[in-house]
Amino acid sequence: MRISPFSAYQTEQPELHFTPKKDETHLYDVVILGGGFTGISAALELAEAGSDVAVIEAYGIGNGGSGRNGGHLLPDWPSSFHHIAKYLSSEEADLAWDIGMSTVDLALSRMKRYEIKCDLQMGYVHAAYHKGHEADLHDMQETYDKRGHGGLTFLPDEDAIREHVGTSTYHSALHEAGAGHIQPLKYLQGLARAAEKAGADIYQNTIVTKIDPATASVTTKNGQVFKGRQLLLCGNAYLQNVAPTKMRRTLAQVTSSVLATAPLSHNLAKLILPQNDAVADGNAALNYYRLDAQNRMIFGGRASYMIPDNPAIVGRDLRKRMLSVFPELSEAEIAHIWSGRIGITTSRIPEFGSLSAKCHFVQGFSGHGVALSGMAGKILAQNALGDGTTFETMAKVGHIPFPGGPLRTPVLALGMAYYKLRDRLKI
Repeated sequence: MRISPFSAYQTEQPELHFTPKKDETHLYDVVILGGGFTGISAALELAEAGSDVAVIEAYGIGNGGSGRNGGHLLPDWPSSFHHIAKYLSSEEADLAWDIGMSTVDLALSRMKRYEIKCDLQMGYVHAAYHKGHEADLHDMQETYDKRGHGGLTFLPDEDAIREHVGTSTYHSALHEAGAGHIQPLKYLQGLARAAEKAGADIYQNTIVTKIDPATASVTTKNGQVFKGRQLLLCGNAYLQNVAPTKMRRTLAQVTSSVLATAPLSHNLAKLILPQNDAVADGNAALNYYRLDAQNRMIFGGRASYMIPDNPAIVGRDLRKRMLSVFPELSEAEIAHIWSGRIGITTSRIPEFGSLSAKCHFVQGFSGHGVALSGMAGKILAQNALGDGTTFETMAKVGHIPFPGGPLRTPVLALGMAYYKLRDRLKI
Protein backbone atom coordinates (compact mmCIF):
# COMPACT_ATOMS: atom_id res chain seq x y z
CA MET A 1 0.00 0.00 0.00
CA ARG A 2 1.50 3.32 -1.08
CA ILE A 3 0.82 6.17 1.35
CA SER A 4 1.28 9.53 -0.36
CA PRO A 5 0.17 13.13 0.20
CA PHE A 6 -0.33 13.32 -3.57
CA SER A 7 -3.20 11.95 -5.61
CA ALA A 8 -2.64 9.13 -8.08
CA TYR A 9 -3.19 11.73 -10.79
CA GLN A 10 -0.37 13.93 -9.50
CA THR A 11 2.12 11.07 -9.43
CA GLU A 12 1.56 10.37 -13.15
CA GLN A 13 1.16 13.95 -14.43
CA PRO A 14 4.19 16.20 -14.83
CA GLU A 15 3.97 19.40 -12.81
CA LEU A 16 3.19 22.45 -14.90
CA HIS A 17 5.52 25.43 -14.97
CA PHE A 18 4.42 28.94 -15.86
CA THR A 19 6.35 32.12 -16.54
CA PRO A 20 4.27 35.23 -15.73
CA LYS A 21 4.95 38.03 -18.19
CA LYS A 22 4.47 40.91 -15.77
CA ASP A 23 5.96 41.94 -12.44
CA GLU A 24 3.75 41.41 -9.38
CA THR A 25 3.54 45.18 -8.93
CA HIS A 26 1.54 45.41 -12.16
CA LEU A 27 -2.08 46.59 -11.77
CA TYR A 28 -4.18 43.79 -13.24
CA ASP A 29 -7.75 44.08 -14.44
CA VAL A 30 -8.59 41.01 -12.34
CA VAL A 31 -6.67 39.12 -9.67
CA ILE A 32 -7.95 35.58 -9.04
CA LEU A 33 -7.14 33.71 -5.85
CA GLY A 34 -7.16 29.94 -6.40
CA GLY A 35 -5.80 27.82 -9.27
CA GLY A 36 -8.46 25.11 -9.34
CA PHE A 37 -11.34 24.60 -11.75
CA THR A 38 -13.15 27.80 -10.71
CA GLY A 39 -10.17 30.13 -10.81
CA ILE A 40 -8.65 28.74 -13.99
CA SER A 41 -12.05 28.75 -15.70
CA ALA A 42 -12.55 32.41 -14.78
CA ALA A 43 -9.03 33.26 -15.95
CA LEU A 44 -9.59 31.55 -19.29
CA GLU A 45 -12.84 33.42 -19.93
CA LEU A 46 -11.36 36.77 -18.91
CA ALA A 47 -8.08 36.40 -20.80
CA GLU A 48 -9.86 35.41 -23.99
CA ALA A 49 -12.06 38.52 -23.60
CA GLY A 50 -8.92 40.67 -23.48
CA SER A 51 -8.65 41.23 -19.72
CA ASP A 52 -5.30 41.41 -17.97
CA VAL A 53 -5.49 38.55 -15.43
CA ALA A 54 -3.35 37.08 -12.66
CA VAL A 55 -4.06 33.73 -10.97
CA ILE A 56 -2.50 33.27 -7.51
CA GLU A 57 -2.13 29.64 -6.41
CA ALA A 58 -0.63 28.68 -3.03
CA TYR A 59 1.08 25.54 -4.30
CA GLY A 60 0.78 23.93 -7.73
CA ILE A 61 -2.12 23.85 -10.17
CA GLY A 62 -4.32 20.95 -9.07
CA ASN A 63 -2.79 20.55 -5.62
CA GLY A 64 -6.17 21.29 -4.01
CA GLY A 65 -9.55 19.67 -4.47
CA SER A 66 -9.57 20.07 -8.26
CA GLY A 67 -6.64 17.68 -8.56
CA ARG A 68 -7.73 15.30 -5.80
CA ASN A 69 -11.38 14.48 -6.54
CA GLY A 70 -12.93 11.32 -7.92
CA GLY A 71 -13.30 12.70 -11.43
CA HIS A 72 -17.11 12.47 -11.61
CA LEU A 73 -18.58 14.78 -14.26
CA LEU A 74 -22.20 15.66 -13.43
CA PRO A 75 -24.73 18.27 -14.58
CA ASP A 76 -27.34 19.86 -12.29
CA TRP A 77 -26.88 21.34 -8.82
CA PRO A 78 -25.76 19.26 -5.80
CA SER A 79 -29.16 19.45 -4.05
CA SER A 80 -32.83 19.23 -4.98
CA PHE A 81 -33.63 22.13 -7.28
CA HIS A 82 -36.46 23.42 -5.08
CA HIS A 83 -33.79 24.65 -2.63
CA ILE A 84 -32.73 27.10 -5.33
CA ALA A 85 -36.10 27.84 -6.91
CA LYS A 86 -37.72 29.01 -3.67
CA TYR A 87 -35.47 32.09 -3.66
CA LEU A 88 -36.09 33.03 -7.29
CA SER A 89 -38.81 34.20 -9.64
CA SER A 90 -40.03 31.76 -12.28
CA GLU A 91 -37.79 33.31 -14.93
CA GLU A 92 -34.79 33.33 -12.62
CA ALA A 93 -35.40 29.69 -11.69
CA ASP A 94 -35.45 28.79 -15.38
CA LEU A 95 -32.12 30.55 -15.81
CA ALA A 96 -30.62 28.73 -12.82
CA TRP A 97 -31.89 25.39 -14.11
CA ASP A 98 -30.42 25.96 -17.56
CA ILE A 99 -27.09 26.98 -16.04
CA GLY A 100 -26.94 23.84 -13.89
CA MET A 101 -27.83 21.53 -16.75
CA SER A 102 -25.28 23.08 -19.13
CA THR A 103 -22.25 22.51 -16.90
CA VAL A 104 -21.20 19.25 -18.55
CA ASP A 105 -21.80 20.72 -22.00
CA LEU A 106 -19.39 23.53 -21.12
CA ALA A 107 -16.75 21.03 -20.01
CA LEU A 108 -17.20 18.92 -23.16
CA SER A 109 -16.97 21.97 -25.42
CA ARG A 110 -13.74 23.04 -23.73
CA MET A 111 -12.24 19.57 -24.10
CA LYS A 112 -12.97 19.74 -27.82
CA ARG A 113 -11.92 23.37 -28.35
CA TYR A 114 -8.61 23.10 -26.50
CA GLU A 115 -7.95 19.48 -27.50
CA ILE A 116 -7.76 18.30 -23.89
CA LYS A 117 -7.33 14.54 -23.63
CA CYS A 118 -8.60 13.63 -20.17
CA ASP A 119 -9.94 10.07 -20.50
CA LEU A 120 -13.59 11.13 -20.94
CA GLN A 121 -16.15 8.36 -20.46
CA MET A 122 -19.90 9.05 -20.41
CA GLY A 123 -22.44 7.14 -18.30
CA TYR A 124 -23.37 7.50 -14.65
CA VAL A 125 -25.28 5.46 -12.07
CA HIS A 126 -27.03 7.00 -9.05
CA ALA A 127 -27.50 4.00 -6.74
CA ALA A 128 -30.10 3.48 -4.00
CA TYR A 129 -29.44 1.22 -1.03
CA HIS A 130 -33.09 1.24 0.08
CA LYS A 131 -36.54 2.69 -0.60
CA GLY A 132 -35.68 5.99 1.04
CA HIS A 133 -32.88 6.52 -1.47
CA GLU A 134 -35.17 5.33 -4.25
CA ALA A 135 -37.68 8.07 -3.41
CA ASP A 136 -34.91 10.63 -3.97
CA LEU A 137 -34.20 9.11 -7.38
CA HIS A 138 -37.86 9.35 -8.35
CA ASP A 139 -37.88 13.01 -7.28
CA MET A 140 -34.81 13.64 -9.43
CA GLN A 141 -36.33 11.96 -12.47
CA GLU A 142 -39.62 13.80 -11.99
CA THR A 143 -37.83 17.16 -11.86
CA TYR A 144 -35.84 16.34 -15.00
CA ASP A 145 -38.98 15.25 -16.83
CA LYS A 146 -40.96 18.35 -15.83
CA ARG A 147 -38.23 20.57 -17.21
CA GLY A 148 -37.82 18.62 -20.40
CA HIS A 149 -34.45 17.12 -19.68
CA GLY A 150 -34.10 13.50 -20.78
CA GLY A 151 -31.33 10.98 -20.44
CA LEU A 152 -32.42 9.30 -17.21
CA THR A 153 -33.35 5.62 -17.07
CA PHE A 154 -34.72 4.00 -13.91
CA LEU A 155 -33.15 0.65 -13.01
CA PRO A 156 -35.77 -1.03 -10.80
CA ASP A 157 -34.04 -4.22 -9.68
CA GLU A 158 -30.81 -6.17 -9.43
CA ASP A 159 -31.02 -7.55 -12.98
CA ALA A 160 -31.33 -4.07 -14.46
CA ILE A 161 -28.58 -2.72 -12.24
CA ARG A 162 -26.18 -5.52 -13.16
CA GLU A 163 -26.12 -4.28 -16.74
CA HIS A 164 -24.17 -1.33 -15.33
CA VAL A 165 -22.82 -2.34 -11.90
CA GLY A 166 -21.84 -5.93 -11.07
CA THR A 167 -23.12 -6.03 -7.50
CA SER A 168 -26.15 -7.17 -5.51
CA THR A 169 -25.72 -4.31 -3.03
CA TYR A 170 -28.28 -1.86 -4.38
CA HIS A 171 -32.07 -1.77 -4.19
CA SER A 172 -32.52 0.27 -7.39
CA ALA A 173 -30.71 2.93 -9.39
CA LEU A 174 -30.97 5.69 -11.97
CA HIS A 175 -28.75 5.76 -15.05
CA GLU A 176 -27.78 9.17 -16.45
CA ALA A 177 -26.45 9.21 -20.00
CA GLY A 178 -25.41 12.87 -19.85
CA ALA A 179 -22.98 12.44 -16.96
CA GLY A 180 -19.70 10.59 -16.80
CA HIS A 181 -16.11 10.73 -15.59
CA ILE A 182 -12.68 12.09 -16.48
CA GLN A 183 -9.12 12.28 -15.21
CA PRO A 184 -9.60 15.65 -13.49
CA LEU A 185 -5.98 16.79 -13.29
CA LYS A 186 -5.47 16.27 -17.04
CA TYR A 187 -8.54 18.43 -17.65
CA LEU A 188 -7.45 21.16 -15.24
CA GLN A 189 -3.94 21.28 -16.68
CA GLY A 190 -5.38 21.57 -20.16
CA LEU A 191 -7.50 24.53 -19.09
CA ALA A 192 -4.51 26.15 -17.38
CA ARG A 193 -2.38 25.86 -20.52
CA ALA A 194 -5.23 27.39 -22.53
CA ALA A 195 -5.54 30.25 -20.04
CA GLU A 196 -1.81 30.92 -20.18
CA LYS A 197 -1.89 30.88 -23.99
CA ALA A 198 -4.74 33.41 -23.89
CA GLY A 199 -2.55 35.73 -21.82
CA ALA A 200 -3.26 34.94 -18.16
CA ASP A 201 -0.34 35.18 -15.70
CA ILE A 202 -0.31 32.15 -13.39
CA TYR A 203 1.70 32.37 -10.17
CA GLN A 204 2.26 29.03 -8.41
CA ASN A 205 3.74 28.43 -4.94
CA THR A 206 2.49 31.86 -3.86
CA ILE A 207 0.84 31.73 -0.44
CA VAL A 208 -1.56 34.56 0.36
CA THR A 209 -1.72 35.78 3.97
CA LYS A 210 -4.10 38.74 3.63
CA ILE A 211 -7.07 39.67 1.46
CA ASP A 212 -8.23 43.28 1.10
CA PRO A 213 -11.67 43.30 -0.59
CA ALA A 214 -11.88 47.11 -0.58
CA THR A 215 -8.75 47.55 -2.72
CA ALA A 216 -9.03 44.23 -4.63
CA SER A 217 -5.55 43.23 -3.49
CA VAL A 218 -3.85 40.30 -1.79
CA THR A 219 -0.61 40.14 0.20
CA THR A 220 1.60 37.06 0.03
CA LYS A 221 3.76 35.34 2.62
CA ASN A 222 6.91 37.01 1.33
CA GLY A 223 5.34 40.48 1.28
CA GLN A 224 4.35 40.74 -2.38
CA VAL A 225 1.13 42.64 -3.06
CA PHE A 226 -0.97 41.77 -6.11
CA LYS A 227 -3.47 44.45 -7.05
CA GLY A 228 -6.40 44.36 -9.43
CA ARG A 229 -9.34 46.46 -10.41
CA GLN A 230 -11.34 43.42 -9.31
CA LEU A 231 -10.60 40.45 -7.06
CA LEU A 232 -12.19 37.00 -7.44
CA LEU A 233 -11.94 34.51 -4.57
CA CYS A 234 -12.01 31.00 -6.01
CA GLY A 235 -10.21 28.87 -3.41
CA ASN A 236 -13.31 27.25 -1.90
CA ALA A 237 -12.36 25.08 1.12
CA TYR A 238 -8.70 26.06 0.76
CA LEU A 239 -9.24 29.72 1.70
CA GLN A 240 -10.35 29.17 5.29
CA ASN A 241 -7.17 30.64 6.81
CA VAL A 242 -7.54 33.97 5.00
CA ALA A 243 -11.22 34.20 4.05
CA PRO A 244 -13.27 36.92 5.80
CA THR A 245 -15.76 35.91 8.49
CA LYS A 246 -18.69 36.29 6.10
CA MET A 247 -17.33 33.46 3.96
CA ARG A 248 -16.14 31.24 6.80
CA ARG A 249 -19.51 31.25 8.58
CA THR A 250 -21.39 29.76 5.64
CA LEU A 251 -18.81 27.19 4.56
CA ALA A 252 -17.68 23.99 6.25
CA GLN A 253 -14.62 21.98 5.31
CA VAL A 254 -15.13 18.27 4.74
CA THR A 255 -12.29 15.85 4.13
CA SER A 256 -13.02 13.20 1.52
CA SER A 257 -10.56 10.41 0.79
CA VAL A 258 -9.86 8.30 -2.27
CA LEU A 259 -7.98 5.10 -3.01
CA ALA A 260 -6.70 3.74 -6.29
CA THR A 261 -6.04 0.06 -6.84
CA ALA A 262 -3.41 -1.35 -9.12
CA PRO A 263 -4.79 -1.98 -12.65
CA LEU A 264 -7.43 -4.71 -12.72
CA SER A 265 -7.62 -7.40 -15.36
CA HIS A 266 -9.88 -6.73 -18.33
CA ASN A 267 -12.26 -9.54 -17.28
CA LEU A 268 -12.53 -8.28 -13.70
CA ALA A 269 -13.11 -4.71 -14.83
CA LYS A 270 -15.90 -5.84 -17.16
CA LEU A 271 -17.45 -7.90 -14.37
CA ILE A 272 -17.77 -5.05 -11.89
CA LEU A 273 -18.50 -2.12 -14.25
CA PRO A 274 -19.62 -3.62 -17.58
CA GLN A 275 -20.24 -0.26 -19.31
CA ASN A 276 -17.51 1.69 -17.52
CA ASP A 277 -19.99 4.01 -15.78
CA ALA A 278 -19.14 6.10 -12.75
CA VAL A 279 -21.26 5.37 -9.66
CA ALA A 280 -22.32 7.17 -6.49
CA ASP A 281 -24.71 5.91 -3.82
CA GLY A 282 -27.39 7.80 -1.90
CA ASN A 283 -25.80 7.87 1.55
CA ALA A 284 -25.19 11.16 3.33
CA ALA A 285 -21.51 10.22 3.48
CA LEU A 286 -21.63 8.68 0.06
CA ASN A 287 -19.30 6.25 -1.67
CA TYR A 288 -18.33 7.14 -5.25
CA TYR A 289 -16.23 5.18 -7.69
CA ARG A 290 -15.18 4.51 -11.26
CA LEU A 291 -12.54 2.75 -13.32
CA ASP A 292 -9.88 4.96 -14.86
CA ALA A 293 -8.16 4.54 -18.22
CA GLN A 294 -5.71 2.06 -16.68
CA ASN A 295 -8.54 -0.08 -15.24
CA ARG A 296 -7.69 1.07 -11.73
CA MET A 297 -10.60 1.27 -9.33
CA ILE A 298 -10.82 4.88 -8.08
CA PHE A 299 -12.96 4.57 -4.94
CA GLY A 300 -13.78 7.55 -2.73
CA GLY A 301 -15.85 8.43 0.30
CA ARG A 302 -15.43 8.55 4.07
CA ALA A 303 -16.51 12.19 4.47
CA SER A 304 -15.29 13.71 7.74
CA TYR A 305 -15.40 17.13 9.41
CA MET A 306 -12.46 16.23 11.62
CA ILE A 307 -8.73 16.28 10.86
CA PRO A 308 -7.85 13.39 8.50
CA ASP A 309 -6.90 10.13 10.19
CA ASN A 310 -3.70 8.25 9.64
CA PRO A 311 -3.63 7.31 5.91
CA ALA A 312 -3.31 3.63 6.80
CA ILE A 313 -6.55 3.83 8.80
CA VAL A 314 -8.24 5.73 5.99
CA GLY A 315 -7.06 3.09 3.53
CA ARG A 316 -8.42 0.22 5.59
CA ASP A 317 -11.81 1.90 5.87
CA LEU A 318 -12.02 2.71 2.15
CA ARG A 319 -10.99 -0.83 1.28
CA LYS A 320 -13.73 -2.18 3.56
CA ARG A 321 -16.27 0.07 1.84
CA MET A 322 -15.06 -1.06 -1.58
CA LEU A 323 -15.27 -4.74 -0.68
CA SER A 324 -18.81 -4.30 0.66
CA VAL A 325 -19.79 -3.43 -2.92
CA PHE A 326 -17.30 -5.60 -4.81
CA PRO A 327 -16.04 -8.62 -2.79
CA GLU A 328 -14.29 -9.67 -6.01
CA LEU A 329 -11.66 -7.00 -5.34
CA SER A 330 -10.35 -8.66 -2.16
CA GLU A 331 -7.07 -9.51 -3.88
CA ALA A 332 -6.67 -6.12 -5.56
CA GLU A 333 -3.57 -4.20 -4.49
CA ILE A 334 -4.18 -0.73 -3.03
CA ALA A 335 -1.66 1.43 -4.86
CA HIS A 336 -2.53 4.97 -3.70
CA ILE A 337 -4.49 6.69 -0.93
CA TRP A 338 -5.04 10.44 -0.68
CA SER A 339 -7.40 13.02 0.79
CA GLY A 340 -8.69 16.42 -0.21
CA ARG A 341 -10.95 19.16 1.13
CA ILE A 342 -14.50 19.78 -0.02
CA GLY A 343 -16.38 22.98 0.83
CA ILE A 344 -20.06 22.51 1.66
CA THR A 345 -22.92 24.87 2.50
CA THR A 346 -25.92 24.05 4.69
CA SER A 347 -28.16 23.74 1.62
CA ARG A 348 -25.44 22.05 -0.48
CA ILE A 349 -25.94 24.84 -3.05
CA PRO A 350 -22.87 26.92 -4.04
CA GLU A 351 -22.80 30.39 -2.52
CA PHE A 352 -22.22 33.32 -4.88
CA GLY A 353 -21.51 36.57 -3.08
CA SER A 354 -19.65 39.88 -2.82
CA LEU A 355 -17.40 41.33 -0.13
CA SER A 356 -17.21 44.75 -1.82
CA ALA A 357 -17.97 46.33 -5.16
CA LYS A 358 -14.55 45.06 -6.29
CA CYS A 359 -14.45 41.61 -4.67
CA HIS A 360 -16.66 38.63 -5.50
CA PHE A 361 -16.58 34.93 -4.63
CA VAL A 362 -18.16 31.54 -5.06
CA GLN A 363 -17.78 28.60 -2.69
CA GLY A 364 -19.42 25.40 -1.48
CA PHE A 365 -19.75 22.96 -4.38
CA SER A 366 -20.49 20.20 -1.87
CA GLY A 367 -18.66 17.44 -3.73
CA HIS A 368 -20.30 18.29 -7.06
CA GLY A 369 -17.72 20.61 -8.50
CA VAL A 370 -15.87 19.06 -11.44
CA ALA A 371 -18.34 20.47 -13.98
CA LEU A 372 -20.17 23.02 -11.82
CA SER A 373 -17.06 24.86 -10.64
CA GLY A 374 -16.04 25.45 -14.24
CA MET A 375 -19.41 27.07 -14.90
CA ALA A 376 -19.08 29.09 -11.67
CA GLY A 377 -15.76 30.47 -12.90
CA LYS A 378 -17.42 31.50 -16.14
CA ILE A 379 -20.22 33.24 -14.20
CA LEU A 380 -17.67 35.17 -12.11
CA ALA A 381 -15.84 36.17 -15.28
CA GLN A 382 -19.03 37.36 -16.95
CA ASN A 383 -19.80 39.46 -13.89
CA ALA A 384 -16.31 40.97 -13.96
CA LEU A 385 -16.80 41.82 -17.63
CA GLY A 386 -20.00 43.71 -16.90
CA ASP A 387 -22.72 41.07 -17.43
CA GLY A 388 -23.85 40.27 -13.90
CA THR A 389 -27.24 38.74 -14.76
CA THR A 390 -26.43 35.16 -13.77
CA PHE A 391 -24.18 36.10 -10.86
CA GLU A 392 -26.82 38.40 -9.37
CA THR A 393 -29.48 35.72 -9.82
CA MET A 394 -27.45 33.06 -8.01
CA ALA A 395 -26.45 35.56 -5.28
CA LYS A 396 -30.14 35.73 -4.32
CA VAL A 397 -30.03 32.15 -3.04
CA GLY A 398 -29.87 32.34 0.74
CA HIS A 399 -27.23 30.60 2.86
CA ILE A 400 -27.58 29.89 6.57
CA PRO A 401 -24.42 29.97 8.73
CA PHE A 402 -23.31 26.67 10.19
CA PRO A 403 -24.05 26.30 13.93
CA GLY A 404 -21.58 25.74 16.71
CA GLY A 405 -19.45 28.84 17.26
CA PRO A 406 -16.16 27.79 18.92
CA LEU A 407 -17.47 24.20 19.06
CA ARG A 408 -18.40 24.19 15.39
CA THR A 409 -16.17 21.32 14.23
CA PRO A 410 -17.25 18.87 17.00
CA VAL A 411 -20.89 19.81 16.43
CA LEU A 412 -20.59 19.18 12.70
CA ALA A 413 -18.75 15.92 13.34
CA LEU A 414 -21.60 14.78 15.61
CA GLY A 415 -24.08 15.70 12.90
CA MET A 416 -22.18 13.69 10.32
CA ALA A 417 -22.02 10.73 12.74
CA TYR A 418 -25.82 10.92 13.08
CA TYR A 419 -26.36 10.78 9.33
CA LYS A 420 -23.86 7.95 8.94
CA LEU A 421 -25.84 6.03 11.55
CA ARG A 422 -29.02 6.68 9.57
CA ASP A 423 -27.26 5.33 6.49
CA ARG A 424 -26.30 2.15 8.32
CA LEU A 425 -29.82 1.73 9.66
CA LYS A 426 -31.23 2.38 6.15
CA ILE A 427 -33.53 5.15 7.37
